[in-house]
Amino acid sequence: MPTRFICPHCHSPVAPAAMEFASSARAYYRVCPVCDEAVLVALAPSLAVAEPPPASGAPTARECAA
Repeated sequence: MPTRFICPHCHSPVAPAAMEFASSARAYYRVCPVCDEAVLVALAPSLAVAEPPPASGAPTARECAA
């Protein structure tokens, strides 16, 4: 059975092989052939997912681990 990907924009089941590749300096994408929207695949190696700043007075992850 072929693998299908559900596009988060149009919700169509799409074969990953049918999706074109796209990239920028920040991330790698696949383009849905049904709705032509870019779907994020991975961040560029030099980027990381940003964590929101802790609330004022809240302990940080390092403080909780100690």
